[in-house]
Amino acid sequence: MIGRCRLTVNSVSGALALLLAAFALATPMLATAMLPATAAESGTLDTLRSEALTLVNAARQDRGLPSLSLTARLNAAAQAHAEDMLKRGYYAHQSPEGETVGDRYRERGGGRWKAVAENIAECQGCRSPLSAERVRQFHRGWMNSPSHRDNIVGQGFDGFGFGIAGGDDGRIYAVQTFAGAGASSRSEPGEASAALDAEAHLATALVEVNRAREGAAAGPVAASEQLSGIARLRLPKNLNEPLFGRSGGEIRLPSGVPANAWRSLDLMVGACGACGAVPSGADIRDFTQRWLADPDYRSRLLHPDATHLGFVLRASGEGRKVAVLVIGRRNPRLPL
Repeated sequence: MIGRCRLTVNSVSGALALLLAAFALATPMLATAMLPATAAESGTLDTLRSEALTLVNAARQDRGLPSLSLTARLNAAAQAHAEDMLKRGYYAHQSPEGETVGDRYRERGGGRWKAVAENIAECQGCRSPLSAERVRQFHRGWMNSPSHRDNIVGQGFDGFGFGIAGGDDGRIYAVQTFAGAGASSRSEPGEASAALDAEAHLATALVEVNRAREGAAAGPVAASEQLSGIARLRLPKNLNEPLFGRSGGEIRLPSGVPANAWRSLDLMVGACGACGAVPSGADIRDFTQRWLADPDYRSRLLHPDATHLGFVLRASGEGRKVAVLVIGRRNPRLPL
């Protein structure tokens, strides 16, 4: 019996946090649950997961995307949700208590800054046992839905999990979970996500800021390794730690830089999660454009007296990135 199926999709991505300061110088992994006894007749959970992974990776390979790997954390999160929906008779990405796919993943040891997504499906009147053919039916339904397909062939994922649970009343629930470092929100079609070196970071930020300054009839600023050195001193040792509160205190100058070398400095700090594994040009566009969209930040970036700019960007490799930009007015009496 085919039964009646319905599908729904959910995804979680990291938000960008921005900070600005102005300076004027004077859990453990859980074991996965087994399928209900009624489902063991035609396929073990491992067999069904292997089939689900094969189907997902075939769809990705058709589009030139890297394959995903099954992970214990994502499997556990998917299976727990499938069994919970079956047991308590609801169908939603959020549990009755408000728990989300991100919560389920992190509770099982998943990374805080990872991009996480979920597809779920329900079949009513499905009297046949849980089998590879049932998994294929759910997969075809997800692939025929644009929003579900976007998760299956999404950028920035490397991990996959699958859960499925069925009851004697003919209800079956299936869950796909995805996780990875994510991708920059400003990536352009066909743009490579290759990492940029530090020199390219500064050059890219300079282009973005000077383009905005030209539009505001402000003169261009020049690149400054001194200001990039100041920016590096503001990077947290642990990229995963919160940034709020890091803007206060006295600014530190790199060794050998005179205290009166700069008449004024403005420092901006930004962070994002689920935005990719390596620094890219898209990240730099994202940070600078968000700063420019804020009236206070924009006024400092476009101040007519500013002369130089420094910039650094670091990535944790697991979805967290931190950027620091310093724009300043050089003391013309002192040489660079």
